Amino acid sequence: MTDADAATLVHRWFEELFNGADVAVADEILAAGVRYHGPESLSPTDVRTPEEIKEYVRIYREAFPDLRYEVDEVFGSGEQVCARWTATGTHRSDLFGVEATGQVFTGEGINVFVVEDGRIAEVWSSWDTLGMARELDVVTSTGFEFG
Repeated sequence: MTDADAATLVHRWFEELFNGADVAVADEILAAGVRYHGPESLSPTDVRTPEEIKEYVRIYREAFPDLRYEVDEVFGSGEQVCARWTATGTHRSDLFGVEATGQVFTGEGINVFVVEDGRIAEVWSSWDTLGMARELDVVTSTGFEFG
């Protein structure tokens, strides 16, 4: 697989899977044993199958129906490709126990993708969940406010 092919997989992750909410694309771009590792708050930390990733996408798309990722940069080579991104969305429904706030958030993050045999085998995602919680008005000086 060329570096350009790996970058195409990364763009499909954001453009088709998340922005387009086309969960069927997961079957085309993800390895059967894919693993997603995310931040510990407002995100599952360890997702292990394409079906679990599809559910993760559905949950986020329901909570943020206008969710939009902009890929700011893709870099790397071989089996590891990194993407720096900016996301924005309006919180319209429950997200992992956080009731809808109607607030808009904009956040930045970086994902490291491991590509094996032409498919995404692993994703490490790091983003400012505390900043997102602040923008959604679910953080007080003493911590998170749930429901």
